[in-house]
Amino acid sequence: MKTKLFSVAAAALLTTASMLTNAQQYQPMPISGGFNADVVANGVGNAAASTNNDVDGVGYAFIARNFQSTATSPTLTYGLPNDGVITSAVTSPAGLTYQLASYSANNSLRLPTALTSTGILTFTTPKAVKNLYMLAVSGSGDSSVNISVNFSDGTSQPFLSVPITDWYGGSNFAIQGIGRITIATNSLDQAGGTNPRLYQIPLAISTANQTKLVQSVTVTKALLPSGLTGGIPNIFALSGDIYNSCEMPTGLTSNTTITGATVLWTAPTTAPASGYQYYVSTSSTAPTATTTPTGSTAAGVTSVTLNSLTTGTTYYIWVRSNCGGSSQSFWTMTQFTPGQISATYTTGDISATLTSATVTTSTVSPCAGIMSVTIPTGYKIGSTNVDYAMSTTNDGYMSEQKSYLTCVTNNTSESSVSSGSGGFTGTFNYSRTGLTIANDLTGTVTFRLNAFKSYGPNSDCLPTFNKVDNNTWKITVTLVPANLATAETSAKAKEAMVYPNPFSDILHIERADKVKIATVTDMSGITVKVIENPSSAIHLEGVKTGVYMLTLDMKDGSKVSTKVIKK
Repeated sequence: MKTKLFSVAAAALLTTASMLTNAQQYQPMPISGGFNADVVANGVGNAAASTNNDVDGVGYAFIARNFQSTATSPTLTYGLPNDGVITSAVTSPAGLTYQLASYSANNSLRLPTALTSTGILTFTTPKAVKNLYMLAVSGSGDSSVNISVNFSDGTSQPFLSVPITDWYGGSNFAIQGIGRITIATNSLDQAGGTNPRLYQIPLAISTANQTKLVQSVTVTKALLPSGLTGGIPNIFALSGDIYNSCEMPTGLTSNTTITGATVLWTAPTTAPASGYQYYVSTSSTAPTATTTPTGSTAAGVTSVTLNSLTTGTTYYIWVRSNCGGSSQSFWTMTQFTPGQISATYTTGDISATLTSATVTTSTVSPCAGIMSVTIPTGYKIGSTNVDYAMSTTNDGYMSEQKSYLTCVTNNTSESSVSSGSGGFTGTFNYSRTGLTIANDLTGTVTFRLNAFKSYGPNSDCLPTFNKVDNNTWKITVTLVPANLATAETSAKAKEAMVYPNPFSDILHIERADKVKIATVTDMSGITVKVIENPSSAIHLEGVKTGVYMLTLDMKDGSKVSTKVIKK
């Protein structure tokens, strides 16, 4: 067994962002009253001036990132986020967020060690939920609480002997590595970069209570299973899996073409009577319950095909069930980019080459993996994404991993080497987007993934101690049209400039004499209007408010597309 100091860095596993987002299903539950302690040091000045209690009974408090003991103190690189918004690290459910109370007021329901300690957190807006999630921690050891979820009809649901873990070293944490401070001395403690922690505690609401409005929760200190009183519970926030009788679709996926995509989904257990509604945008800003949908599908139709999209542009599509009348589900989202081609390495694990020297982007591994992508005629590479996973075996550490990508076709490498993190075995996931190493290439383009390790035997490319796992190295290239150079494209766009945008009823085309056909389509690809040899003014009085694609077929054979907005 090798001897090595534990890495200061956390085992921060980089994960590809989930393509499925429950935009409104999981919501913070704002609290109007019940906090009884300020245990977060913030702002400029002594910690004692911005707190009125500690977390653990022995003088330690949390810190916000904006804390400075003096105006000239260094800015913190750790601590609770300044805006108080915590996106949970727990992967199921994904996308859960919490809103902490103000750091300049009471922000914790703190229960001292006495078993009679109790408190009530009242919600600003009562909501019906399927599950509650509590953000909490225990100071100076694990603790246990009894919880009563109180409904607006006067009934309640008990949760007995709910465990709360000590703020160091526990699992199921929503956030970690936030540090702490000694209130009396302003002494900062980064705690190894992985502590303290705040934990996510699920509370499943029974089916009979899911339609009731949750008005408050009562929390009471309880004995541990051992019979001891345990540490000091601190409850900071709650979020809810909001109840909706109209169920969401699930499993959104997409199949893209050069200029379009087909988006598919799975119907909920109870299929919606009026089909589905969808909203398409190039912005990741989620629609609200009152947003006008881009389009809809009939009952039983669980897919939509979108045409006339811009190659290489990322699109976001939200879908919701339409149960009739004003009853719709929450939106759920996926994203896609027309004109993307992917290739995955499937010929085995790629060994990490042993080296004691500093690895640079000119260090070539003799054990590297090679993979090619063929670009369709008429297109070139606009950007490159790479994903892969490196695993340690035997006695390897993730912190010993080094890797980088090279485009062999033009002999261009990434600008820096990527490293793993963690003084222990495991799998480290890598994902890098928007690389320019293969830009403007056409035909067959070849890539090389170079992987290295700093510990283990030189085993002639056998995948021991550190390796790139088979079936995880994926290259995705985003295509752009190759028929026009950038300067030519800009010139054509200038010739065919449209204004105003957004417009009310009339859209003007500059240099309309160069345009053969003007086509207006909605974001689902449905043609709204076609005008041959248009004049400088396109009349669109009868078109409803929304986002459209205006495609101009030029008389010289080129094509220019631009997005326009009808007010």
